[in-house]
Amino acid sequence: MSMVSETVKSRVGQVQKIALVVGIAGLAGGAAFYGMDKKQFFQSYLMSFIFWLAIGLGSLALLMIQHVAGGVWGFAMRRLFEAGAKTLVLLAVLFVPMFGGLAEVYEWVHPHDGDKILELKSGYLNVPFFTARQGIFFAVWVSLAFILGQLSRKEDQTADQSIGWWFKAFSGPGLLLFAITGGLASVDWAMSVDPHWYSTMYPVLFCFGCIFSAMLFNIVAMILLYNGGEIEKHMTKNHLRDVGSFVLGFVIFWTYLNLSQFLLIWSANLKEEVPYYLNRIEGGWQFVAILLGVGHFFLPFIVLLTRDAKRVKNNLLWICAWLLLMRFTDYLFLLGPSFSPKHFALNVSHLSLFAGIGGLWIWFFLWQWNSMPPIAVRDPRMVQEPIHGV
Repeated sequence: MSMVSETVKSRVGQVQKIALVVGIAGLAGGAAFYGMDKKQFFQSYLMSFIFWLAIGLGSLALLMIQHVAGGVWGFAMRRLFEAGAKTLVLLAVLFVPMFGGLAEVYEWVHPHDGDKILELKSGYLNVPFFTARQGIFFAVWVSLAFILGQLSRKEDQTADQSIGWWFKAFSGPGLLLFAITGGLASVDWAMSVDPHWYSTMYPVLFCFGCIFSAMLFNIVAMILLYNGGEIEKHMTKNHLRDVGSFVLGFVIFWTYLNLSQFLLIWSANLKEEVPYYLNRIEGGWQFVAILLGVGHFFLPFIVLLTRDAKRVKNNLLWICAWLLLMRFTDYLFLLGPSFSPKHFALNVSHLSLFAGIGGLWIWFFLWQWNSMPPIAVRDPRMVQEPIHGV
């Protein structure tokens, strides 16, 4: 009997086709905006790219975390993490167009005209060094995803128990590389949009946001894909409770990081730092801040305290889907006020490019997921997997 039901296989094939069409149409629509407003195109492209990059990069981090830490919670989702990590190859290709629009997004690309802060930062913030860093970042991420994927394939073929040691040998240092490269990427892609502003908490928020987004997406994917066939037995109520508890913890930690950054900057009241938040509490952006406070923290926190929210798959599905929407809102709040500080802006180019990059990403993700058995049956944790939920 196949681990995946024929119904799910058919549905996955249909979703892949739809995602590919949506992706191509979205990027084609975005190309129209390029002709009308080049600056708006690249600003929208960057925001959409970072959202989908966060899921791919976070999947790589979660894959390495579960290899290092073990635990049954990561066993059932391992193939999803692997598929998400492999999308970094596609994301590397999709980042290339950004090199044609650096001047449209980043102030530091232009002549500094006596700006002392930009002059001091010019040794780091310059186009040649920026380009080289992006090549290094993607080389590190893609290499880790490829190595762990190849080891996983070898484990399936040979059942060699020593491969578990190699998983840990690459994942331990890999997590350190993720923290370093992810933190630097956050400075390059997002924080340098406001080159006069800085926060030491920013890289932490970015890297954690990647892990948070990836966990939410992969929970949604697991609930939708693990239906029928032998695979369904690996999604027990206890397993759902475990990942639901992770989501609750992530919601709390996300709030703690954001509140800590806000309070430290607001209490210090430095002229280089405070404008970042002033731009985010006026011109309509204050309503986005309120939405994040209520929708990204308060409501999920209250709901996830209940038992059924974490053990009933449909409840958990809707909570995670809602939080994914809030993650996009968070990235909009992260970058939007820097591009449009005087008024809230969410236009068709944002939605078109979000759908374009997202459609291609989901198509590639499902293709990678289909290329391997959905459960790593040679994983030593296979024998720990409970057959029935409680």
